[in-house]
Amino acid sequence: MCCAVLNVLILSVFPLSADGLVVKNSSHSQKQTQDEKSAKWLQACLAHKRIVFIGPSTSKFEYLSLAYLAEYGRLPSEEVISFGQGQWGPNPLNELGFKHNPAPPPWEVIAPITKPGCTALGGDWETYMRYSNLVFNGHEVCDCYKFGKWAGAYDMYNSTENRIYTNPNTNTMISFFQWFGDIVPPRGTFDISPLLSPSPVALHQQQCPVGQFPGKWAWSLPLAHFLRHVVRYAKPTHVVVSSSFWPIHPENKQLWEDVAAAGVESVMDSGGKVMWRSTPQRVGFPAYPTPRVDMTPFANKGWSVFPAQQIVAQFQGAQSDDAIFYDFAHIRAHTQCHLTQTFVQTQLCV
Repeated sequence: MCCAVLNVLILSVFPLSADGLVVKNSSHSQKQTQDEKSAKWLQACLAHKRIVFIGPSTSKFEYLSLAYLAEYGRLPSEEVISFGQGQWGPNPLNELGFKHNPAPPPWEVIAPITKPGCTALGGDWETYMRYSNLVFNGHEVCDCYKFGKWAGAYDMYNSTENRIYTNPNTNTMISFFQWFGDIVPPRGTFDISPLLSPSPVALHQQQCPVGQFPGKWAWSLPLAHFLRHVVRYAKPTHVVVSSSFWPIHPENKQLWEDVAAAGVESVMDSGGKVMWRSTPQRVGFPAYPTPRVDMTPFANKGWSVFPAQQIVAQFQGAQSDDAIFYDFAHIRAHTQCHLTQTFVQTQLCV
């Protein structure tokens, strides 16, 4: 990879301080007021934005924190969050620790739901999917299902997770589409294109409740095709792609040339920005270069790099890995919110 190209890309998207919500003040109440004003300013930057995240769970948490900001005007930095009309519950950014949270999820996401033709396993994953969807007050459509415990980077969980959040009051659309590198392509159980239209058409009813599976996928597309023919239809202002720790083949240059071209095509109608998200990594975990693909063709076509790894490393400083990460890959809620805040400041408020 051409290091000079990568350094230029990183500097081009990371020019600002990431201290927006932390205002030193001897008065706690004044600091809190200033934090609230800063969060409202960040929320205002989401107006008229159409943002698409493509990647694994690390990209999903970027989506969840940003959609929460759009919905509530604040970032979900604590382990217990407020939502709806004065309700409290677990922070969905802590997916793996969800069931151990001191605030239980509400009864409506635990109560069994049965529908003919739908696989309903119940348990932690279905509860999590239903709860994380409930948090958004009906503003999110979630094509979401998963079963089993993590046992490696394999397609063995029937994992489907596509989320589209829309806020009609601010004309904001934020979406997440699951992509597990070489293992699982973008796929889903129903046609999501009506929801991506700049004038979205509401679904009358999903075939299966959130967290349940109809037994097959209605579509499955290679990443480049998905960018060209689905993401482009959404007329996005920002497209953010990440493979995180999932297996990919960087040596397949023809594939990545095609992805690089498709990413630019995905924003050609909207004049938007397309970027690759680098991967935050624990100091004590075997590291690998990120991005792992040669970014030269991406840079030549107009992509930039969102330097998530560098932002988190700077935020971590001398803190331990456990203070920043939940596990080997997923960052804690307060770290994610700092990263999301920086994304808004450097990409959306400009």
